[in-house]
Amino acid sequence: MFVEDVSQFFDTADFATAATLQGVGTPINVIFDAAHLEMLGVSSANPVALAQASDVADSDIGKTLTINSVVYTIRDRQPQDDGATVLLQLSKN
Repeated sequence: MFVEDVSQFFDTADFATAATLQGVGTPINVIFDAAHLEMLGVSSANPVALAQASDVADSDIGKTLTINSVVYTIRDRQPQDDGATVLLQLSKN
């Protein structure tokens, strides 16, 4: 398993932004992307957040994540290759 410290990639002075996870008292840092998708003539947003795996659990699906004062619901949790990070699929509330 991956044992390197990835916290440096989640520094809010660089790429990350602070987010509030429902039920957690302290903010977590995520790399947020509100990607725009267009398929078959239908346009929509596909917001995702990359988080440290240690900051989010399987049980967080369905909880809210507030990023830049916008509330999102976590729809899916996808562990990334090394297991140290997780891609959260979000939907805007």
